[in-house]
Amino acid sequence: MEATKQQIANIFNGHRILEVPYYQRNYVWHEEQWKRFLEDMAFISYSKQDYFLGSVILKQQKTDMGEANDKRTIIDGQQRFTTLVIFSKVLCLKTNDEEPFNQNFTVRNRKERIRESALIHSLNDRKDFEKVMWLTDNKPIEVDYTSNIIKAFNYFYENIEPEKYDIDAILAHIVFIAIELQENDDEQAIFDTINSLGVRLTTAELLKNYFFTEHTREEYEELWRPIFERDRDVSSYWDMEITRGRTKRTNIDAFFASYLSVKIQDPQIGVDPEHKNIYRRADSIFTNYKSLVSTFHLDKTDLLYDILDYAEIYFQNINPDIDEIEIPGTPCIERINFLIYVLDSSTLLPYVLYILKNVKSIKERNNIFGYLESYIVRRIICKSDNNNYSDLFGQSLIAYQANTLEKLKDYIEARGNEQALALPVDQSVREHLHTVTHPNKRALAILYLMESRLRTGKPHATHLYAFNDYTLEHLMPKKYEKNWPLNDGYDEDTRVMMINTLGNMAMLPSRLNSSISNADWTTKKNGKKHLYGLSYYASDLVTLKNVIKEKEWNEDKIADRADRLADVVINIWPSYLPGMEVEDTYNIPEDKEIGVAAEDSEINNSKKYNQNHDYTRYSLNGSSPLSKAEFVFTIIKSYMDKYPNVTYKQLKRKFPDMLCATGYKFRGLLVTEDDYNSWNNKYKEKRYQPNKPGRRLVSSDGIVFFVNTQWTIDAMKKFVKMSKEEGWTVESIE
Repeated sequence: MEATKQQIANIFNGHRILEVPYYQRNYVWHEEQWKRFLEDMAFISYSKQDYFLGSVILKQQKTDMGEANDKRTIIDGQQRFTTLVIFSKVLCLKTNDEEPFNQNFTVRNRKERIRESALIHSLNDRKDFEKVMWLTDNKPIEVDYTSNIIKAFNYFYENIEPEKYDIDAILAHIVFIAIELQENDDEQAIFDTINSLGVRLTTAELLKNYFFTEHTREEYEELWRPIFERDRDVSSYWDMEITRGRTKRTNIDAFFASYLSVKIQDPQIGVDPEHKNIYRRADSIFTNYKSLVSTFHLDKTDLLYDILDYAEIYFQNINPDIDEIEIPGTPCIERINFLIYVLDSSTLLPYVLYILKNVKSIKERNNIFGYLESYIVRRIICKSDNNNYSDLFGQSLIAYQANTLEKLKDYIEARGNEQALALPVDQSVREHLHTVTHPNKRALAILYLMESRLRTGKPHATHLYAFNDYTLEHLMPKKYEKNWPLNDGYDEDTRVMMINTLGNMAMLPSRLNSSISNADWTTKKNGKKHLYGLSYYASDLVTLKNVIKEKEWNEDKIADRADRLADVVINIWPSYLPGMEVEDTYNIPEDKEIGVAAEDSEINNSKKYNQNHDYTRYSLNGSSPLSKAEFVFTIIKSYMDKYPNVTYKQLKRKFPDMLCATGYKFRGLLVTEDDYNSWNNKYKEKRYQPNKPGRRLVSSDGIVFFVNTQWTIDAMKKFVKMSKEEGWTVESIE
């Protein structure tokens, strides 16, 4: 290994090809870095001083005998090299002088008698980078997809003023420290060093390098790519940034941390307690994977296949965007996702992943999920300490192999005398509902979970939308001084405390105007003039059913509501077996008739429907349980996979609009992107969910389209029949 000071002409020397490994990240620089880069290039141009652009790491590739050009793999430096090449291309186009560019960034292929790019990009960026390399038109590049390579080109095109930049001075004065590795040098050690020094290489990038080399590209294409990098939607899912407390990490890193927590509890491996403690350190996951393989003599290929199995399960079930969809009212994975991402209980992930992999019975899974929900929500309501959750869900329950409801209950109940992990009893729930204060998001989340549970199997005039569509309202406002006199027997401190308890909080589909929110109770409830009050927005919300009947609202009423909420909590989140019949605390009439949602002009609002909402879910070919909307979408996607040459017209014949129930056709079962964009309807995103990952489908003749999300029980029978005719297996789960 050698480290030397080198200029551009030494690195791009006319007969060397630099290659970005196929497993390396995409080009990720953005406007902030591009702007700084332009400032630096302008400085070099007028100062004519050497400018240090950091260190780069290049590794010698083995080349065939007689091959003229030498090849180096870029271990570190692709972001800077890529930016430099794109910048130079734009500047040379604008000055109508491409000789400096061709001389430095292309090499001659003597055998083919052509010039080739001196920088070969990664798999995902190669097409766009080549487009830039061989562009001859002095104009921006227009594409109908997102690409940072193209964005960089267009940014430089819009912002480069040719008179400010001297390409010859720039290429002469940019300096790197080049660390050059030979074929037999340990590339992996260099990756580890980069990571330890803080370069943002994800665990996934390091593991790709660990499992695959430049000589095993075929295995990468067959194994890794379909799971983690199949298309832009899949890559976006894994690259999604999720927050845990004050820390942020990508979804893929969360998966690898969760999987490792599961794997080290495998009794067949026999990881000792000392190594388990080491391997659970979140800041050195990649090093822990390597140590696990070497210390306990695991077969890398077997481990890779196991990782991919778990990754597919994670992808199918774990949804960080759960706050953007309606969740069912009975125990299921969606409600667990809600706990993880909305109620910030990400420590659940390893145990949930273990259950998804090892519990095949959907009914048993949901029983486990129901008990977990009771456990977490009761502890949140009682403000129980969660410092030991990481040990419980990342280690203890998995090691105990708590893969049945009874085993989970046995383990939790055995902790009854350990206050740190105890399941709060009913009396504790009642007491804490009167005294524990909650921040807005947490309070809203508890009320949303409660509302969705209480609605199950009962008719309602309004639809329960996604969590993000609701806002929290304090019934007695925080700014109470003007319109809310103190009740006898209460002081200011007690009032301030009670205002922030669940008994005084409401979820609403729209935020009240501040003049209404802070007004006296009668005005707040009924509104004034053109401004609506609580009664308008909350008339069909079960959690507010009794509240809007009250003639006054004060500390006594808050305490009364806390008692009623305690009854609800104890019923819907029991401390014993979930799945029991829930008492109707709010006495909702069973025969109430309601209209179909009034927001769509296509729907005949004069008709009345029995809207006993159905949460039956479906499994296709052994998949995880799918909602009706996901089931229909999966059928259409599976049909396209089975018949890859099917056109949009053929798909419309196979899946005609007549399958849609009366009032739910909207723009059709399938709607083209153009038709969708031209549809003037403010609720259209909920009807087709075009922005949800993977929802954008393309037929063999290039038509982009979306799938209707609104389905009835009768329609499902038709889709089940169609699936069976295709030879697929369908299981319905009620």
